[in-house]
Amino acid sequence: MPRTRPTRPRTRRPPLGREAWLNAARAALIEEGTAGVEVNKLAKRLGVSRGGFYWFFDNRQQLLQELLGYWVRSSNAQFAGILDRRGRNGAREFQSLVELWIGESAYDPRWDGAVRDWARTSAKVLEAVQLVDAQRIAIIEDIFIDLGYQGMEAHIRARITYYHQVGYYALGIRESRRQRLKLLPSYIRVLTGRVG
Repeated sequence: MPRTRPTRPRTRRPPLGREAWLNAARAALIEEGTAGVEVNKLAKRLGVSRGGFYWFFDNRQQLLQELLGYWVRSSNAQFAGILDRRGRNGAREFQSLVELWIGESAYDPRWDGAVRDWARTSAKVLEAVQLVDAQRIAIIEDIFIDLGYQGMEAHIRARITYYHQVGYYALGIRESRRQRLKLLPSYIRVLTGRVG
């Protein structure tokens, strides 16, 4: 009688969770715009059947709403974390802001840009972007207040600083980290009125 090999139990991959679908949707939005955030494409990207999607979301529209909510929450958290709770120090806060933008690890300009592109075709997304922009500018205004500026001057300096950085990404300017750091003292002097 021939020997048979014992069969190994098939190991099943644990089902993907909500976070995996949201991360795939985020990546698709960055790479392809909203056209890439489609259930079949996301399932293919994840290497699973589309059925798993419906455990977590009723439909594509719900996924898009949650994706936008995720962007709003994460965007606000990154900027709100800049304000120094240990004792307000404008120079230290401004440096944290610069590091957030130049480091591009916690803050991903591609993700931000993808949502801004999406806002061109959706009034609801545009409203969310405008709200986030206003909140970010208010945080930067607080930094300028902590640097000693008041009222309208603090507000305008915050707007110029923010619009400068958003424009930097919108224009697709590509500079090495080394080049950006080389220009940094001049930017700090111009934007804050202080030597950096």
